[in-house]
Amino acid sequence: MKKGVALFLAVFGSFTICYGQTGQEALRKYQAAAAAFATVSYSVQRVDTFPDGSVWNHQGRGIMQRDAESQLLKARFLGTRLDVHRSFLYDGKAGFDLDDSTKTYQVEQDPYLPGVLGGPGGQMLVEELFTIDPSYQEVTYSRSAQGPVITLHYPDRPKIDVRNRYTYLVLDEKTGLPKVVKTKEQKTGGTRVVMKTLSNLRVNNPADASTLNSTTFLSAYTAAASATPIARPTLLNKQAPAFRLTSFNKKPVALSNYLGKVVLLDMWTTSCSPCIASMPDIQRLQEKYRQQGLAVVGVLMDPGNAARAQGILKRQGAAYLNVSGDEATEKAYQVNEYPRYLLVDKQGKVVLDITGGGQDELIESAVKKAL
Repeated sequence: MKKGVALFLAVFGSFTICYGQTGQEALRKYQAAAAAFATVSYSVQRVDTFPDGSVWNHQGRGIMQRDAESQLLKARFLGTRLDVHRSFLYDGKAGFDLDDSTKTYQVEQDPYLPGVLGGPGGQMLVEELFTIDPSYQEVTYSRSAQGPVITLHYPDRPKIDVRNRYTYLVLDEKTGLPKVVKTKEQKTGGTRVVMKTLSNLRVNNPADASTLNSTTFLSAYTAAASATPIARPTLLNKQAPAFRLTSFNKKPVALSNYLGKVVLLDMWTTSCSPCIASMPDIQRLQEKYRQQGLAVVGVLMDPGNAARAQGILKRQGAAYLNVSGDEATEKAYQVNEYPRYLLVDKQGKVVLDITGGGQDELIESAVKKAL
């Protein structure tokens, strides 16, 4: 630990006395200092505050080791969330999802980074220790009661309902290492904040490197039996379940009203970024094929967020009809993934049933065929 801190101070020592430096200068010094160590371990408390005011608070640990050949974060890493006894180990090529309570593991070949960061172990990673998202449009340096602060301001991303996004790095006066990493962003209906508070941070400790690169768990843990893939529920080639829902302007809307037309059902939630990003494409289809008999109906599956939903639709230029879904509709349509798109032909039969955003070409092809 002493060698690691000494090395860090040698690179970063002038940071604490250079009060007039610019944000770019402070960031360059931070990145140079971060590049000076190979391995870092820490304890972390992560607190997420969501737009609806709910709070998620968990603790964990992490070890990260620089690896230029790694496909994820240019690092090998081990993240552990203590309350659920779950860890995720990435060796630079494959991932291992570890259940520390049952002593079992599952292998993930070529893991997907957003999926890793959203899992229990990945939630405890502090990727800013090794990499800074370079898409920021402005960086500033300031001082607070907690210590020096580097603030990164990122461009708005209206397609996924993100505005006024800032990341704050609160640094330790002596080492220049982060004490707090906080990201704050505005969404329709409120603000989301993710705050990671670090402690017990140490660099270049041989024991940490040994832990990270050990595969002893392969003998200490048992490989979990691969679950039999469960086919996604589909209504393809079946009659679309009837519904009678209420539009955002309080008018009743029944599927039966659309017999003789082709109906595209867009089932979405306000927390689904792919749903939001696809809205302009869905609007384009409505405008292009309306005169030929296409009706688009958005079905909001988290109706408690209707006010936020209307703001999202307005910003995305999505003027097609939207209704509030309910539990009966969710059950009848077996909805468990978003976005879910169902195309109902003129006789009321489902001729397309898919999930996932960015599929406007496939949807358009089915629309043309149904018309």
